[in-house]
Amino acid sequence: MKKKIVVRLKLRVRLADGSRPYLDPVLSANRKLKPLYAVVNGKAEHHPEGTYFLRYAGADGKRVWDNVGKDAQLALDALDKKEKVLQARAAGVVVVVEDVAVKKQTNLVEATTEYLAEVKDSKSIKTHQAYSLALRHFSEAVRKESLEAIDRKDVLAFIAFLRSRGNTPRTIANKVANLKVFFHRFELNPPLLKTDKVRYTEKAVSAYSVPELQALFAAADWDEYELFQFFLCTGCRDGEVHHAPWTDLDFHRNRYAVTEHLDLGFVPKDKEEGFIPLPEDFVERMKARRARFPKSRLIFPGPEGKKDVHLLRILKSLAYRAGLNCGHCYNKAGLCCADHPVCKRWILHRFRKTFATMHHEAGVSARTIQRWLRHSSLETTLRYLAGSDDQSEKTRGIVNSTFAAFADHDTTKVAV
Repeated sequence: MKKKIVVRLKLRVRLADGSRPYLDPVLSANRKLKPLYAVVNGKAEHHPEGTYFLRYAGADGKRVWDNVGKDAQLALDALDKKEKVLQARAAGVVVVVEDVAVKKQTNLVEATTEYLAEVKDSKSIKTHQAYSLALRHFSEAVRKESLEAIDRKDVLAFIAFLRSRGNTPRTIANKVANLKVFFHRFELNPPLLKTDKVRYTEKAVSAYSVPELQALFAAADWDEYELFQFFLCTGCRDGEVHHAPWTDLDFHRNRYAVTEHLDLGFVPKDKEEGFIPLPEDFVERMKARRARFPKSRLIFPGPEGKKDVHLLRILKSLAYRAGLNCGHCYNKAGLCCADHPVCKRWILHRFRKTFATMHHEAGVSARTIQRWLRHSSLETTLRYLAGSDDQSEKTRGIVNSTFAAFADHDTTKVAV
């Protein structure tokens, strides 16, 4: 019995939930392919990000997917050609012409523009800026017209370019990761070997100590005090504090809610909303602040009531004023923190680490802290808590007793 040759044309799309299924394309009334339209839950939807694929059974019986590009007519031509080639082979005819799927080359500039527009619509401003910078640097380092023409040497040249610009290994690794996501978006594998992985040292970030925070708050004015108390008591990310509205602060239940505010351009990271319980004395301070800012929508507004994007600068200036700089680090401009408010030890995200550490030391479970931090995985929370047990009284007692037998109590001895 003659085996029936079946080749299906599918359109791979990205749905709102992040999934990327292969769906049936839409035919118009005259039975022609409607460009980049797919059948989603029984309805026709336009998906300009879609890519056409051919699905058929290979010689070994396994399912094969051929990327045939975004052009509807070229996809139909590829479908017709593939059917004829497979039928000929099934009949025992030797196909002389190499079976190459018809693919349209993806213009690098057009692909970059299309991709960044998608990122801007679906991701945060920071994420869009990060991808924009990575792809701009890639276009500066690599001069190729199509995405398919990029090879391993081009990506290695990109890495060398970033090193020459003074990027740290961690920054280079992030930009290469951004480039890989860009390749995957257009159904291409990044042309790199496993040995090409950019290695970097994972920085250990410790929580602020109680004496450090006491010194910081002692030097703060009233607004600075309330701002960084908010960071400490909520564990919020800096973007969440930028957009924090009074409506999310519940004075009756003593809690703060991180919620979406599209009109402010704010969406929680990983779209994770959640509630954070607050200490009563902090809530009382916020009530007093509300009385001082009765008409402001934001809890910490900048000029003209808009979000204040200079919170990191405020923190570094306060730390310098309080005499808390380490005195040994330099910024990219070559300024030393001994004489300028540029100390790398003082960062906003470290308050989030401190929030988690202090709650953990007080006996709050890691699962509860995960919920308050709105982490999607417990593993992320445990990384935040790594090292927090080292500072506990119990751990210090164990460490002191471990080597007690070798302690020299005669402090009058002087090493020769």
